[in-house]
Amino acid sequence: MDKNGFTGFVEAKIGTELKRPVYIRSIKDMLSRKNTTYVTLMLMDGQTEQNANMFDASVEKLAGLGINKDMIADAVIDVTEFQGSKNFTVRSLKPSASELKIDDFVKSPPYPTDQMYDEICGLVRSSAFTDENGHTPLAELTLSILNDLHDRYVTSSAAIAMHHNMRGGLLYHSYRMVKSADALCGVYDCLDRELLLCGTALHDIGKIWEYVTSETGSAEFSSEGVLFGHLYLGASLIKQYAVRFNCHPEKIKLLIHLILSHHGTQEFGAVSCPATAEAFALHFIDNLDARIYMCEDLSLPLEPGTFTDKKPFGLDNRIYKPKY
Repeated sequence: MDKNGFTGFVEAKIGTELKRPVYIRSIKDMLSRKNTTYVTLMLMDGQTEQNANMFDASVEKLAGLGINKDMIADAVIDVTEFQGSKNFTVRSLKPSASELKIDDFVKSPPYPTDQMYDEICGLVRSSAFTDENGHTPLAELTLSILNDLHDRYVTSSAAIAMHHNMRGGLLYHSYRMVKSADALCGVYDCLDRELLLCGTALHDIGKIWEYVTSETGSAEFSSEGVLFGHLYLGASLIKQYAVRFNCHPEKIKLLIHLILSHHGTQEFGAVSCPATAEAFALHFIDNLDARIYMCEDLSLPLEPGTFTDKKPFGLDNRIYKPKY
């Protein structure tokens, strides 16, 4: 069951009928090989987004029935099999009589927003270090940024596709990474805990300008994102805040290095390659969390003991869902 108490697209079994409210994110006219019109719809159930076709229909006909994109509708959907995969065909749609809101259909992280944000801030705060010369802890600068940008930090998507591409995805991605970084500091004594935790919390902060995240969690590039990218935007933010705080200049320099190098290589968008232990740690934590998320997300609709049909973009093998 999904978070609204209905059978979701993931749980729906082939050969069954799905009756439930859905959020219609898009409707598009299509033309079949036989020159007949049908529509393809992108539907949301709160867990995932699903493409579905509706035959003998058009955008205009559906509009005449009060059905448009960006609305909640009650749907009757046939679950069938096509070329070895689950297939969804909409039989009927009507404006929903439920009291559900858009938020009920938007994919979101599995933890409450306040919990994730508070844990990030708590770990950063606990890492604060004041040196013998009385420099302001780097943690204070980081917490100031997180506080000032709170609303966008907790709602922005972390990507357009691939990983953490949902409303709150940036927060969720950062949350798991900060916890991972903190755990690594207990293994590798050479790591500067304050520097690594601050860098991890802020590594993708530029994405709040790089992307425009919609109410449903989908993201598109902004003009700043196309022109500059989130590494430059994040590093520029650190420099702007650095003039307000008396942090150690070396720590500011290293924090900016973490932002600019966390993609690992210039081939994948890094401005420079990692040159410190903390920079290497951040790069690998980032990659780890992205790939584990992809495994979680892509295996969700799979039957136990099966693989994804293709190698997902960015990965070197198909994803397998264990039988247990």
